[in-house]
Amino acid sequence: MKKQASIKSLLKRVSWLMLALAIVPLLISVLIYTRYLFAYEKSVQNISEANQIAKNVEETIMEEAWGLTYGQITPKEYKQSNNVHKIKKKISRIKQNTQNAQERATLNIVLRSLDNVDGYLAKIMVNIENNAPFDENQALMTHVQSATKLVHEILLDFVNVEIESAANNSREVRQAIIVLSVVEVFIIGIVIWFTRNTNQRMTSQIQEPMEELIQMADALSEGKLNYRIKQLPDNELRKLTKSINEMADNLVVLLEENALKQYTLAQSEVRVLQAQITPHFIYNSLDAILVLAELGDVEKVKEMTYALSDFFRISLSQGQDWVPVEKEIKHITDYLVILQIRYGDALTYSIEIEQKIEKFYMLKMILQPIIENAIYHGTKLVRREGKIILQAYLDEEDYLHFFVIDNGKGILPDKLAEINAELKDGLDTDFHEGYGLFNVNKRLLLYYGKKAKIEITSIPEIGTTVHIIIPTTLEGNPEYV
Repeated sequence: MKKQASIKSLLKRVSWLMLALAIVPLLISVLIYTRYLFAYEKSVQNISEANQIAKNVEETIMEEAWGLTYGQITPKEYKQSNNVHKIKKKISRIKQNTQNAQERATLNIVLRSLDNVDGYLAKIMVNIENNAPFDENQALMTHVQSATKLVHEILLDFVNVEIESAANNSREVRQAIIVLSVVEVFIIGIVIWFTRNTNQRMTSQIQEPMEELIQMADALSEGKLNYRIKQLPDNELRKLTKSINEMADNLVVLLEENALKQYTLAQSEVRVLQAQITPHFIYNSLDAILVLAELGDVEKVKEMTYALSDFFRISLSQGQDWVPVEKEIKHITDYLVILQIRYGDALTYSIEIEQKIEKFYMLKMILQPIIENAIYHGTKLVRREGKIILQAYLDEEDYLHFFVIDNGKGILPDKLAEINAELKDGLDTDFHEGYGLFNVNKRLLLYYGKKAKIEITSIPEIGTTVHIIIPTTLEGNPEYV
């Protein structure tokens, strides 16, 4: 199985290789140049010192030797100056700076020759101390002169050897420069090849996938929701590309669900308006107003007219979906006022609302269909006086609780279980009767999600309680849950 290429590892390899290509040739050059530079400096220093000794060796030694022989320098003064020992020390230093075996052998000959000179001069000093004949010292001076001349010639040979060695070093430096130049050209070729190869890989693994992602983003922003990236890169961008494809798929699903949701909401609200603004309700309300007018009950006419006007105005709410709780309660109050005037003593009601909840917002037209059900399917079916109670409070978890209580006919247990089961089905409910209750439930779920619910309890011939629970909001346009 091919190992997944990593953008991070690719960039890391590029960085390390570039660093190596930059440092390694530099280090090699520094080492080579330093080595040859030191060797060349030693050669130059040896040439300079050896040449200086070669120029002065005959003059210095011979002058001191003749001075000792002719009595111009006492043995004691000679021992203090002793230029032969000084020259030997200089030769020893040159020997330490010399690495070539031939050069060291040459310098060893020089040192042995100087030892001979030193020995001859020591004999001269013994002869002087013993008052030996001058002819013996003069014979020894012949040997000193020969040895000193040999030292001079050998040193000149050494200088020539060192010059040749320096020339060899120079040639080696030139050769090293040529080799390094070839290596640098080779490295430049590798860099060019690697850079081209890396650019191709980065283009295929980074640039092209990024351009695909940009094209997809542009396509999605233009509404082309079916655009997908089919060729997934084999690196970290693979997960990003796959996630964006999945996001686009989810976006299509969400848009479809939202369109269905909006359609369902529109249908539900139309049904609510149709249920409220029915000709039957309007006709009955107008007939009641007409009867009250014929009876001369002007106050009741005014009260019912104002209530009917407010009722329809709040129902429309200028197209707004969310209204304050106090406005929803006013809507219910107007509705109950109209019905109470119509039915007279056959219907009473009471509203018990905590004042602190009035400023909260809620979905409009939630309570009216429930109260309508309570009257037309509850209190109208019993001979006793019908009573509707509306209660509301805020719990500790910031949920609003509404209770619609009636003393009507109630619901049989089997039917109640069926209704509650339908309410739990929520959006999947396909109701054919009692659509006021189920329509409210569907609208609650569409707007509030699972945070909202309706619970019904009932005792046959005693009454029914509808419990509505919704979350609170202080804004008129809360987000869908």
